[in-house]
Amino acid sequence: MFSNRLSKPAFKLVACLMVLGAVTGCARTRAAVERPHAIEPYTVYPPDELRIDVRPEADMSTTVTVRPDGKISMPILGDVEVQGLTPGEIDQKLTQSLSQYVRNLDVTVTVTGFFSKRYFVIGEVFRQGHFPLTGEITAWEAVAMAGGYTRRAAPGSARVVRGDPEEPQVMPVNLARIALKGESVRDIVLQENDVVYIPPDAFSRVGYFFERILFPFSSVLGLGRDIGYAMTIGDVTQGRFGYRD
Repeated sequence: MFSNRLSKPAFKLVACLMVLGAVTGCARTRAAVERPHAIEPYTVYPPDELRIDVRPEADMSTTVTVRPDGKISMPILGDVEVQGLTPGEIDQKLTQSLSQYVRNLDVTVTVTGFFSKRYFVIGEVFRQGHFPLTGEITAWEAVAMAGGYTRRAAPGSARVVRGDPEEPQVMPVNLARIALKGESVRDIVLQENDVVYIPPDAFSRVGYFFERILFPFSSVLGLGRDIGYAMTIGDVTQGRFGYRD
């Protein structure tokens, strides 16, 4: 189930967001969000997957997974520390080490599995879940990656939750305004473990309330709603919806 895949900090953020969504009139934290002038290079952490090509020694080429200790295993070299390095830095490190054994070699390091950094999209989207954070991506782009929002969504009331699970930063983002007027400057660039939440509109919230009363087992059976849809954030945290990861 998707709920079992949530990391502990993200789980707490989602639980906090459920409380914020249930209490009307609660204070929202507004923060000025600026796009970075330059995209920071991707840094490798466990359990990212790397493809290492060594030319002309094709036998030394390999695909490896960064171990929990931050190392990879390479022919001849054995264990090599790569945690916290960019692919370019790993390239230089391996080239320097292997050049003691092979002359005129060419090493290329490519990240083939982005598994260490991710963000979450939940609520009124067609494909809830976690997605790899491979570079600069905005809240609007994240929702698009999740299949877009459903007809029940209130995109003008979307929120991004970030930071300390005990005192998270809740940032409103008006996706409807971005879509209609193209005001991308109002978009939010996501960070690792951010949670993008698309709430239902007012009419749908009333409908869900009565659905819970009249059909209390529909959420367990996965009936009466679109695949990949959760009625509330509580459905996400407890896995009571149709989507399977």
